[in-house]
Amino acid sequence: MIKWMIRFLLISLIAVGCYSCKSYQLKQAVPKIVTRPEFQNPYFSNPETDYVYKAHIEVYGHKAGGVFVAKRLNDSVHRVVFTTDFGNKILDFEISETDFKVHYVLEELDRKMLLHTLRDDFRLLLKVHHTITDAFENESFEILKASQGNGYLYFHLDKKNQQLVKLIAASKRKEKVVFEFESKNSTFAETISINHKNIQLQIELKQIIN
Repeated sequence: MIKWMIRFLLISLIAVGCYSCKSYQLKQAVPKIVTRPEFQNPYFSNPETDYVYKAHIEVYGHKAGGVFVAKRLNDSVHRVVFTTDFGNKILDFEISETDFKVHYVLEELDRKMLLHTLRDDFRLLLKVHHTITDAFENESFEILKASQGNGYLYFHLDKKNQQLVKLIAASKRKEKVVFEFESKNSTFAETISINHKNIQLQIELKQIIN
């Protein structure tokens, strides 16, 4: 099953082609004054917490599952381990804003484009500190904008409780990846979904409660 998923993902990454020249615009959102120069993503920020999730991955209809564990080692580095449901290691790496160190990778997963896609996804998910350049709002959300490489990040905070509900990673023209969070408090997301817009890749994480 993993081999089929890798094959479909690699083909789709190669096949991503042309896109519209229209600039990306937030829907039904208006600019507002920036009141905070930095946003801190709280969901993977506590170094004393092991973040353990049941992981479900779907690529072009092909499905696989396992366990995802993340641990914050210091201010900038997280350790991430993927295993099968039976505890066999699939992927083990350390990641920061500037570094990606692979300790172990299953041979079938050892493909540059695939690893780069996973690296970029989890770099965004796990990064704590973000410099805010612009702010917007609509009926439901306060939206904070940050630069990220050649694109932008849009943090959607619920106006009622200021919890992070959605993170959109976009190029200058379109959405690339959407992260959605469900949380009963402001420090731990019980469920996380990662949906790519240019390839059919979806990752679902659901908290494992000991």
